[in-house]
Amino acid sequence: MYDPDFIAGCAELAMLLEVSATPKPGNVDRTHDFEDVTYEHFLASSVGTFPVFKKAASARHRIGGLILDAVQASATWQSAGNCHFGAILLLIPLCAAARKSSTISQLKTNLVSVVKQTSSADAIQFYKSFRSVHVRVGEHHYLDVNDASSLQAIQQQNLTLLDVMQISSPNDTIAKEWTEGFPRTFYGAELMTHYVELGFSVKNSIVHLFLQLLSEFPDTLIAKKFSTDVALEVSAKAAHVLKEGDADEFDKELVARHINPGTTADLVIGSLFVVLLGGFRY
Repeated sequence: MYDPDFIAGCAELAMLLEVSATPKPGNVDRTHDFEDVTYEHFLASSVGTFPVFKKAASARHRIGGLILDAVQASATWQSAGNCHFGAILLLIPLCAAARKSSTISQLKTNLVSVVKQTSSADAIQFYKSFRSVHVRVGEHHYLDVNDASSLQAIQQQNLTLLDVMQISSPNDTIAKEWTEGFPRTFYGAELMTHYVELGFSVKNSIVHLFLQLLSEFPDTLIAKKFSTDVALEVSAKAAHVLKEGDADEFDKELVARHINPGTTADLVIGSLFVVLLGGFRY
């Protein structure tokens, strides 16, 4: 079985590696900040959440409570609020599933079991986590996270956290990961391994991973902030950059337009966790 310290270390390092890679078009990295959030905020969030990841990897705890604890721990260590919300939604179940795993194959199986075992209490804690930090949402259903009556609806209908993710999945890639067994996360891990085997540096491998995922899966944070058309446009440009474009110029364009492929960054973090857990060293 994987050691809890090792599991939590993989989660922390995955976040640190993702934010340090550059150019990662449109996102904060070690070469540029946003007005309201900086590279150092992401570093602090990564370190601050380590104890919660270790807790998830150490013993059976409610997933919803762990998500809330991680979001609050992140906010305790920095003042920018929502740095890693989407990544936390991926990493908490991954760490919990790794607790009873000794191989990546077992991780996949246990991950499905972890999300299926969630309850309405987990769903309520998940909704409360939104109120801890400012998270952009694009809810178009009756369980609006901004509506307090949603908590009552969850209790009355005994909806689990997985049920909530299924409702949100048509418009949210992270929710879709939950409902489909985290396929993009594991696909990204395979891509990362492939790039390293081709001789790419770790930094370049992460950048290529980011661009490949962005090209194939339109970023739902962009869709929520702008529109689906803009998300599709950005994905098409990412595909072009992979073939013959300039990642630095693409980065400058997205930053100038305030377009942030944050969901793609979350997927990269999840993928890096799987790669690290599987024994990758650089």
